[in-house]
Amino acid sequence: MKYRHQLGQLINSEEFLQYVNTLRPDSKDVALQVQDLISNARFWEKVSHYLKVIEPLVLILRMVHGDDKNDMGYLYKTIDKAREKLRERNPKAYRKWWAIIDKRWEMTLHHDLHAAGYFFNPRIQYKGNVHNDGEVMRGTMHVITRLARTMNERLDAVTEIG
Repeated sequence: MKYRHQLGQLINSEEFLQYVNTLRPDSKDVALQVQDLISNARFWEKVSHYLKVIEPLVLILRMVHGDDKNDMGYLYKTIDKAREKLRERNPKAYRKWWAIIDKRWEMTLHHDLHAAGYFFNPRIQYKGNVHNDGEVMRGTMHVITRLARTMNERLDAVTEIG
C-alpha cells in the first residue's frame, strides 16, 4: 500500500509500455494482466483488507521465529492481543482466523514453559492480574513441579510466588 501510487506510475510509464512490447506474446499477456490488476481499485481494497487482517499474525510470527528469545514471556499476551485485533478488524470472519491461530498455538506454541515465562515476566507480574489466569498458573505450577527436585523445594517455590 505504501508504494501503490509509484507502482501505478511505473506500469503506466512509457518505459514500461516499451518494455512490454519487446516481450514474447505469452509474457506480454502476463505483463498486461499485471497492469490491469494493479490498476484495479477492487484489488487494492482487498490488499488493504488482508494487510489489516494479517498484521497481528505477522507480529506473532516475528516474535516466535525471531532471534530474541526474551520474548517468551510476552507470547501469551501477544496471542491474546492478535486475536482481539483480528476480531476488531474483521468482525464478520474473525472466527476462521482464530481457528488458524488456535490450531498453531495448540500444535507448536502452547507449552507450560511459555506460561511460566509469562508469569515470571516482571512487567506482567507487577500489574497484579497474572494470578487470575488459571491456564498461566497451571502451566507455571507444572514447570515448578518439573524443576524442583524435592517436595520442600516445590512448597518453597509455590509459597514464594503465592
